[in-house]
Amino acid sequence: MAVDLFLLCGFLGSGKTTLLVDYLRDPESRDTGVIVNEAGEVGVDGAIVANDSDNVPMTLMANGCVCCSLRSDLVYTLSALLDAPRPEGEGPLQRVILECSGLSRPGPIIASLADPELASRGLRLTMVCTDDCARDPDALAEMDEAMAQFGAAHRIVLTKTDLLPAVPGALGARAARAEALNPLAAIVAEPDRTRAVQAAFAPSQGTSDLAGLAARMLSAGGQGAAHPRIRVMAARAQPGISWTDFSEWLDNLAGLCGDRLLRVKAVVRVSDCEEPILIQSVGSTFSLPQRLTRQPDARDAIIVIARDIEAEEIRASAPHAPVDMLV
Repeated sequence: MAVDLFLLCGFLGSGKTTLLVDYLRDPESRDTGVIVNEAGEVGVDGAIVANDSDNVPMTLMANGCVCCSLRSDLVYTLSALLDAPRPEGEGPLQRVILECSGLSRPGPIIASLADPELASRGLRLTMVCTDDCARDPDALAEMDEAMAQFGAAHRIVLTKTDLLPAVPGALGARAARAEALNPLAAIVAEPDRTRAVQAAFAPSQGTSDLAGLAARMLSAGGQGAAHPRIRVMAARAQPGISWTDFSEWLDNLAGLCGDRLLRVKAVVRVSDCEEPILIQSVGSTFSLPQRLTRQPDARDAIIVIARDIEAEEIRASAPHAPVDMLV
C-alpha cells in the first residue's frame, strides 16, 4: 500500500504547527507519522513512549501517531520512520507529514526525495502550504521563500480566516488571490476548522484539468497572477515532438529560470510513447515522468509558474524550440 507523504510548508507564523496539531488530535490520524524540524515542536499532549529506531529518536503518542525530529539526512530519517515497528494492534503508517521550516524552499527537499531508497517505496507526494489570512498578501508576495512555497503547493490552506475583515466576500477574495498565485493548487477556503483540517491532509486525488486551465487563461488573454512578480504561463508542445526534444526544452527552461522557476505541470504526447506523459516540477526539481495509462485521452497542456520572468524572455531564449509559449 502506498504511503501519502505530505510536506507541510508556509511562511513563519502562518499556522503550520497549529494545523498539524489539530489534525493529530483527530482519532482518524492514528496511522500517521510526523517529522518535525529539530527546532520545532509538535506539542501534542500524551507522549507515552520514547524509543530509538536506527538512531532516530521517536516518540509514540497516545493517539497512535509516531513522531521524530528531522536529522541532517531526510532520506535516513524518513526511511527509519517508515521501517519502525508499530505497536501491537496498529496497522502500518498510511501517511507521513513533514513539517518544513517557515523559511525553507521546497525544491531541495523534493530533490532529496528522489533518492532510489525512497523512490522504490512509491510515496505519493502532496505539498500543503498555509496562507495566513492575518498577513498582508502584498507583503507576503515580496518574500522569495513564501512565493517558492506557494508556487510548489498542491494545496493552499487558508488559516486564521476568523481574522479576515467582517465583510461579505472577504474569504472568497482571499481564496481567489491564492488561486491566482498558483492555479494548479487546490484552495482550502473553509471557515469550519474541522473540515479545513481534514481537507488539508486528505489523500491525493490525482491530476487537475490542465487543458481546461490553459484554455481559460487563453480566453482571458493571459494571466499575470495576483502579484506583478509572479507569472502563470501556458505553453503547448508541437505535434510529433519526441521525448528527447521535450526533455531538452525542460532542461533549458530550468537553466534559464533557475530559482525563478516555481512550478511546472504538463501533460504531453510524445512520438515515442503511446500514452500521454505527466511531468511535474517543484522549482527546478522534476519528478519522474508518469505514463497516464489510465487517462489515454488526457489533453495536452503545459503550465509554467515563475517569478520575475516573462513568456517573451523564455520564447526569445530558444526561438526555434518545439514548445510554444502562449501567454
